[in-house]
Amino acid sequence: MGATGLPALAAAPATTPTLPPAGAGNTPDYEASLAQAARLRDESRWLEALAVFERLQAQRPDDSDLYRLRTLTLGDVGNSYQAWAMYRARPELFDAAQREQFEANYLARLILWSQAYPENERNRLAEARVADSAIEEYLRRSPANDPALPARIRYDRLILLSKLGRHQQVVDEYHALNDTAGHAVPAYALPAVGDSFMALKRPFEAAPVLEQALKADPDNSDVRMQLAYAYLESERPTTAIRGLEAYRETQPAWLYAPGARQGSQNWRRADTDSTLAMLRAFSEDLPSAEHDVTAMLGIAPNNAGMQTSLGQIYMMRGWPERALERFRMASTLDERDVNARVGQVEALVTLRRDDQARDLHDLLVKEYGDQPNVQRMDQLWRNHRGWQWRAYVAGARSNGGTGNTPFGNRDGEYGVEVQSPLIDDRWRLTAAADDRWADFDRDRIHHRRQGVGVRYAYDRLDTHLGVYHASDRVGGTGVSLDVGWRFSDTLDGQLSLRRNDADASLQARDAGITADSAAINLVYERNERTEFRGGLTHWRYEDGNRRTAFNLNAEQRLWTRPYFLLDGLAGLYGSRGSRRDTPYFNPSRDGSLELGVRADHLVWREYERHFRHRLTATAGRYWQEGFGTRWVPALRYEHEWKFALGRVLTYGVSWSRPVYDGVREERFGFDAELRWGE
Repeated sequence: MGATGLPALAAAPATTPTLPPAGAGNTPDYEASLAQAARLRDESRWLEALAVFERLQAQRPDDSDLYRLRTLTLGDVGNSYQAWAMYRARPELFDAAQREQFEANYLARLILWSQAYPENERNRLAEARVADSAIEEYLRRSPANDPALPARIRYDRLILLSKLGRHQQVVDEYHALNDTAGHAVPAYALPAVGDSFMALKRPFEAAPVLEQALKADPDNSDVRMQLAYAYLESERPTTAIRGLEAYRETQPAWLYAPGARQGSQNWRRADTDSTLAMLRAFSEDLPSAEHDVTAMLGIAPNNAGMQTSLGQIYMMRGWPERALERFRMASTLDERDVNARVGQVEALVTLRRDDQARDLHDLLVKEYGDQPNVQRMDQLWRNHRGWQWRAYVAGARSNGGTGNTPFGNRDGEYGVEVQSPLIDDRWRLTAAADDRWADFDRDRIHHRRQGVGVRYAYDRLDTHLGVYHASDRVGGTGVSLDVGWRFSDTLDGQLSLRRNDADASLQARDAGITADSAAINLVYERNERTEFRGGLTHWRYEDGNRRTAFNLNAEQRLWTRPYFLLDGLAGLYGSRGSRRDTPYFNPSRDGSLELGVRADHLVWREYERHFRHRLTATAGRYWQEGFGTRWVPALRYEHEWKFALGRVLTYGVSWSRPVYDGVREERFGFDAELRWGE
């Protein structure tokens, strides 16, 4: 009925029952009253007929026929619970068809009650469990040779099972009814089936079910929104958006009754507008989505759902602090908004405030653990708090040079990094091992390191202290300290100090020379489309050389489509060294200006899993004091496989033509990385 789609509870009124025969003890007034009640029933005037039966039974409380007629009429008027209670008190008075109808009406009423908002959210499934228990009890009472539910109860139960989160059972029962029993599931139960398909991440099967439901009830905006998300999650965003845009044109913002001076808000239009905004957000058009939701909030600032939507958009744009504010506003406006509370947990985790997120996370898992959005939140939480792994390998070959270039004729590295699960919400123990090597004039040098460390991260601060031991007997123990600070949603900074810096020149290490370093880096990420990075690094080599370098890089989105992104790249670099007589590449001054593009194509996606590939092309002018300026081109092509949340494999090949001391080289490289965790 109404929002639930359940059929009328007395959709098949009982045939007018046979009246008791006239006989001894039946007065003319009694017989006239029975005849009047029969006529009223034939005319479907159930309440008037019921009044007659109740008056007569008050006079004859032991009359079984009147008891039966009154019970049947209670069922006719829709009082299914009272009718069922009276039938259960004296079941011998009713035939098999009547008993089945009483049971079906009663169970349908219980299912309908289970759809209502509870007074206490902790009891939101209490009525649903009562209904499910009643169905199980009905099955136990059924004859052993016929234990199946009547078709109507099976239809209604699909709604109940979906509410209880037993989605696989819904799908199995749906197929059993459609494919095995030959019963076409009626339209009112199909939205629940569609919900279960979506919860099981089977949107391709949900879409035709919801299309069928919408065909039967084209004015049902809830089903239309469900169908739009089914299209989106089955990777048909254009179909979803165009369908809702066409529907939006049929829905005026205000509805006016004939002759009315003032209209009422059309909630179908509002739902369509908000759903369209989120569809655009999930299709990479975040600026439009933010604009649309912000405009709607200007009209309805107390709409909790809109505040939640804006929070979700802010998260997608990389602004967790702004998002958290919106999620908290939504929760204040509507304590039952589960999405707002899920958003708070995800924002707090991103902001490294696990202690604030824990109680809310635990409550959501306990009370709403059957809901897909809560399950995903819990998976992200466990990934974030658990082990973090990174394994990598890279190798390259340089041709055409002097054989004594910074990278050598051949070079490579491989290693693994691991971080322990979170300790006391803020600490992790770390460990790492790697091997970097290069061939210089047929002499191969290895820089093998093993190290341990500790990381502290809370709110704006993220620090890591590591100690490393090198096995090549050059330089001794290495120490690293990184201190990061989040100034705002858009600006981050980091200070790095290194003793025996592993990123210093391997060519210098081949000559027995190590270096310490200090660096400062800033990242300004305006949104998901615009980013600037700048840094300054200073090296102190053991031979007295002092080298300073700066870099500034920018990325700007040039073109956005649901499955294709095109970014413009720009880079500026400059450095200087204090000595000229070094046994390693050490320009007295050099610099470069580089421009390029990166094309990112999402080939395939299924929820958390995807495959995408990227092509990056750059070209720039490199200048070195004493050797002039030369063009330096570079290409990189890579694949990215995401197997699950926190499980990502990337690998790629690269080609470039760098110039060192005026000599051009051709460099080919390969690299791969596996990340396991966040």
